[in-house]
Amino acid sequence: PGLPGARHPLSKQLARSGDLAKMGGGNAQKSAMARKKAQEKAAGANKGSQLKQNAAAQSIQCKVCMATFICTTAEVKLKEHADNKHPKHDFYQCFPHLKA
Repeated sequence: PGLPGARHPLSKQLARSGDLAKMGGGNAQKSAMARKKAQEKAAGANKGSQLKQNAAAQSIQCKVCMATFICTTAEVKLKEHADNKHPKHDFYQCFPHLKA
């Protein structure tokens, strides 16, 4: 048992009876299962590109420079854009749809 290359006393008996395969396998089986699981996960993740959805979400547009912003952009960020890029223009000239 403690010698290098020594086998377990029941290994021959288990191999003959076929019970060795029922024990769960070794590292090769674990690696194969992990590889299969990773491939399935990767296949599920690559349903398609996000680019079309991102382009569609760019629904706010500055009317002065035609820069687009994603629909969830806060009004503070839009005001920052207007102040920095177009100091001579009114905020509502840049984004007329935000007039209340």
